[in-house]
Formats: sequence, C-alpha cells, structure tokens
Amino acid sequence: MKKEREPFMPLDSDIDDARLEELAEAKGVATLVKPIANRAGEAAPTRHADTAHPVEQTNGATPRARMKTINLELPDYVWTDLKIRAAKEQVSLRHIVMTALRATGVEIAEADMVQDGRRVR
Repeated sequence: MKKEREPFMPLDSDIDDARLEELAEAKGVATLVKPIANRAGEAAPTRHADTAHPVEQTNGATPRARMKTINLELPDYVWTDLKIRAAKEQVSLRHIVMTALRATGVEIAEADMVQDGRRVR
C-alpha cells in the first residue's frame, strides 16, 4: 500500500513575490539570473541584418542566433573519416569542418573556433 503524500501547497494569485522567493529558497529552487553582456562589462551586441562580419568582431563568439545551418550530402566514407577525426581529436565535427575551411583561406574568428559546442551552452 502506498503512503499518502502530502498535498501541494496551493498558490493563490494574491501571494506576494517576497513570500514566493522565501518559499523557493526554502525548497532549494534555482533562480534565473539575467546574463551579463560579456565579461568586460560592455553592452551586448544588437542584432541587425547589416551587422559587421564576425571576423571583424573581437568581443566574443558569434551568437547562436546569427549561426547558419548547412545541410550537405557527403559520401559515407567521407562522413566516417570526419567522425573518426573528430573522435580522435576529441572535438566536434563542426570544429573539424571549420578548421578545414580555415586551411583553405576562409576567415574565421578565433572566438568562433569552439572545439566542443556542448561545453559552452
């Protein structure tokens, strides 16, 4: 037989924010914090269609909102080779491709050369 659980505390619309904050702290609920624009304290970059080329920017990596997706077909042996290289170097496939593009003369900002995107999300 299951133990009967204590019912949830009802939240009324008239509960004040201070009490709600106290309850959240007592229950160990994480809080949301507005992100800082960047570590230097500069203003966050605005999103415009005519924004400067990413290589000209020196204040950090290109925001995810400005990243573009590419879908291309590759022979299976090329895909396998790229995945093996990424695994051996312990980097993302994106990093392997961008390194190859850089080697052919495509300008890519150093801040955008993230080895593993999962580590910075």
